[in-house]
Amino acid sequence: MQTQVSCPQCGTNFPTEVHQVVDSKRTPQLKQALLNNQLNMAQCPSCGFQAQLSTLLLFHDPEYEIFMVHVPQQLNLNTEQREQMIGQMAQQVMNALPQEERRAYMFQPEIMLNYQTFMERVLETEGITKEMIARQKEQSELLRKLASADGDVMDFLIQENMNLFDDEFFSMLQMFLDQSLQMQDSQSAAGLTNLRVKLMENTPVGQEMQRRQVALHQFNQAAKKQGGLSPQLLLDHLVENIDDFAIVDGLVAAGQQAMTYDFFALMTAEIEKREQAKESATAEKLTELRDRLLEFQKAMRAESEKMLGAANDVIQAIINAPDKQQAVAENMGNIDDTFMYLLSAQMQEAQQADDKDRFKALAEIQAILMNMIESQLPPEIQMLNQLVRTESEAEQNAILDSNAAMISPDMLQVMDRVIAQAQESGQAEQEAMLKAIKGKIEARL
Repeated sequence: MQTQVSCPQCGTNFPTEVHQVVDSKRTPQLKQALLNNQLNMAQCPSCGFQAQLSTLLLFHDPEYEIFMVHVPQQLNLNTEQREQMIGQMAQQVMNALPQEERRAYMFQPEIMLNYQTFMERVLETEGITKEMIARQKEQSELLRKLASADGDVMDFLIQENMNLFDDEFFSMLQMFLDQSLQMQDSQSAAGLTNLRVKLMENTPVGQEMQRRQVALHQFNQAAKKQGGLSPQLLLDHLVENIDDFAIVDGLVAAGQQAMTYDFFALMTAEIEKREQAKESATAEKLTELRDRLLEFQKAMRAESEKMLGAANDVIQAIINAPDKQQAVAENMGNIDDTFMYLLSAQMQEAQQADDKDRFKALAEIQAILMNMIESQLPPEIQMLNQLVRTESEAEQNAILDSNAAMISPDMLQVMDRVIAQAQESGQAEQEAMLKAIKGKIEARL
């Protein structure tokens, strides 16, 4: 439902969407948003401030028979108000279910005052236990200590906490490093980079990751030297590393494009050659790998078809909806890379078939999506997008005049980052336009 909120930072009133019922079966996209900490996240269109709204939240998972309501304490509801509101929400969920799906556990919703406990129950439905959450907290605390420790203390902490170093720890370390780089905090970035090098050298999981990186680097260099991936190149590197399961998986992930019919034909020939040479152990491992890769490809095709089918269903539902704007908003949780790819492909097909009505409907969906995505961007980026899309210098000057408050040294820093991205991606025309806009901003400072 839509509600009106006031930004605590700049006082702007604006409408935002609030969801109070999350059903893992009927609204999986809302559950995903909840897991990503994005549910009921409101962003001020004026200053860009983001915050999560405090509201009653009912979570239902029929598979685990969980029917619970989080009641934020800051709402200051008395017992009567709380019971009345929970009763209304529970009745709303019950009424939406067919009679045969209603169960006794739904008549007494669990009340959760603590949000952490509420989320722990939700995470359990994803196979994430309290022990796993506790371990992640330990890892986070260890990373914090290591980041500020000197040499001797760091060595001691590494030796004392060897059991906490795994792939998840290194992923967390990489996330912190990426954040430091984005914030241009060179001191923190240098410290975290040195920590990663030390852990790669002094922990078993780090040493294993290092072996993988070396093998993948050699694979990528060989591909670059011969002008691209090939089935034979992938097979050669798989055979060379057949005894290291982790490296084989990394090569498979990096070389998926080379897994064609020719690749499997070459692999079968290699197996036969090894069998004839009495290298039965290698032949057996290659046979197991071939069977696993064939199953993997089969599963990937099935999953791809399933994802495309689901995306097509969403596209059709939005096209058939009386209000496409509302339909897109309601399906934001279902809109991902697959959806955008299929939308673009169907627009191209409609254009080639000269199906003007379908192309118009698809183009409208694309425009709505672009507007929604842009509305969530910081105001500076929104203004920059307007400037880039504007064709005349007069219109650019008008946009700059109407947004004079945003013309600042900070805006120039934003411009520098965007120009750097255009340079890296080789967009020379875009880079020239951005530099021209930067010149106008500099002239106004």
